[in-house]
Amino acid sequence: MAFIVKALGSGTFTPPTPPGTLDLYTVPTLKSALVTSVRLANGSTANAATVNLSVLPSGGGSARISKKDYVIAVGAMLLMEEVVSLGQGDKIQVNVAGTSPTVGYVVNGLERD
Repeated sequence: MAFIVKALGSGTFTPPTPPGTLDLYTVPTLKSALVTSVRLANGSTANAATVNLSVLPSGGGSARISKKDYVIAVGAMLLMEEVVSLGQGDKIQVNVAGTSPTVGYVVNGLERD
């Protein structure tokens, strides 16, 4: 059973992807994971982005893991550093709203075989 420290997911959403709920990371088959941090950065030069960060267990029933309707100002960032444990098929998701938001993300943590 090896623990692998890694960037679990990264990318940028730009229109027309938002608004809506996007998967930032899904635990692969036969693995479990500890998410140690999630960074969301607003890359827009003109508009704030409103985000809701959540975990979705593979059995359903989403649960928010950050402040509700968190507003990320232009050029600002949300950093969530509470450790979240996930099982096979569980997801970290973000719901993004706002006028033409551009949000970059990085999910860091450990995966275990």
